[in-house]
Amino acid sequence: MERIVDKPYCTYSVYNALSSGLNVKCPRCQGFGIVKANQNTAFFTCTNCGYTKEKDRTFYRCDVHNQCKLCGRYYRIDIHDTDKQHQPSLHVACPFCGTIMSGKVHKTAEAFYYPGEIRNGCEPFWGLELWFLSAFHNKPVWALNREHLAYLIDYLSARLREEPVKYQPMQTQSDILPAFMKTAKNRERIVKLLKNMQSK
Repeated sequence: MERIVDKPYCTYSVYNALSSGLNVKCPRCQGFGIVKANQNTAFFTCTNCGYTKEKDRTFYRCDVHNQCKLCGRYYRIDIHDTDKQHQPSLHVACPFCGTIMSGKVHKTAEAFYYPGEIRNGCEPFWGLELWFLSAFHNKPVWALNREHLAYLIDYLSARLREEPVKYQPMQTQSDILPAFMKTAKNRERIVKLLKNMQSK
């Protein structure tokens, strides 16, 4: 490719890729899998063996709140133990006088989990390995999906790389690429590596 206009910052972020899908390896058969998510739930589907997984993206606060029968004070005790969070009721001690009473476990949705970045070549929900993953001098080289992979190949193989219109410093997709990938002496070999991944 002779010329490419760079993409806006985070065009190919984990968050943006969740609608089209992150390409990953199935933990059961090592086949091609896809991770997608809506606001409430993350989904994994293997296109090879049909294995699926779901994960609630909601953060919940679990607590027992009550009025102590002995001292009459109101209290709220947060429950952090995940096994206890699924109980309908628990015996807890009043934090003021120590009286142990039974109370209903309340579960309240507080926020949604927003995925972080790729770590060690794995997606953030279940830690599944990315489908497009390799290494260059022991440094990970990866792409979120075929669209992201095509961008990397086009950007690194272009002779002329231009900033997008309305460019501001540190606000292009290439700004988040590691320096070793953009170094002139490495680009040709990394493009070859990426093209090998593209043939998977």
